[in-house]
Amino acid sequence: MSPAPLTEAHQRDIACVADIAVLADAQKRGVEGGANVQQQGRRWAGIVGDRIVFETGQPRELVAFAMQEAAKASIKQGQNVTQRNVCIRQMQRELAAADAVGQPLPKPVKAR
Repeated sequence: MSPAPLTEAHQRDIACVADIAVLADAQKRGVEGGANVQQQGRRWAGIVGDRIVFETGQPRELVAFAMQEAAKASIKQGQNVTQRNVCIRQMQRELAAADAVGQPLPKPVKAR
C-alpha cells in the first residue's frame, strides 16, 4: 500500500505543532511570556507526528520535515496570536485525552 497524501487536517495539525514550537523557542530565549509550552509542546509534537505517520503511511522523516518547514514559514510570516491560542487549546485537549487513556480504571465499589 502506498502512502496517502497529507490531508488538510494533517496540514493544519502540522502548522499548529510548528506554532507551538516557535512559541516554545521564543520562551526558551526569554522573548515570549505566557504559560510555558516547551515540555508539553515537545510531547504533543510526538503524538501528532505519530498519528500522521499512522494515518498516512508517510515516513516519519517526511512528517518531521513538514513540521520543520511549517516552523520556518511561521517564523517568516510572524505568528497569529489568535491562531496560536487555538493551537494551545488543541494541544491541551489532546494531551488531556492522552493522559486519560493512560490512567487505570477506578477500582470497583462493592454494593452492600
